[in-house]
Amino acid sequence: MAEDGSPTPAAEPPRPHLPAGATMADFQRYIHDLEAFHGWLDVDLVHNCFLMGEEVGELFKAVRKVNRLFDEPEKGPAGATAERVAHVGEELVDVLNYLLAIANRLDIDVEAAFRAKNTANLARTWD
Repeated sequence: MAEDGSPTPAAEPPRPHLPAGATMADFQRYIHDLEAFHGWLDVDLVHNCFLMGEEVGELFKAVRKVNRLFDEPEKGPAGATAERVAHVGEELVDVLNYLLAIANRLDIDVEAAFRAKNTANLARTWD
């Protein structure tokens, strides 16, 4: 309580920071801190998967717009524009954020999983 008897405001969590040259572990820690900052740590695994699925749909739509697939002709010039490509980048980040949040909820080290899976893929052949 403050001296005047009013409740003391809750302290805001520190703003997350991602250092330059961050490792994948830093990215995972950043997403954890970002979720804590926004109060999203209680969003469960299944809901995070659903939310990531929505973001994948938005990514697909952004890619479609880069290639002007199924667009109406009056919506501007054909081809990839810097703005459309930048929007794909934003949607990729949204998907990555949810992917890392899902990994965090299962205590998966994404870098270790990435290396193990791609080492196995090097030994695979596809028909």
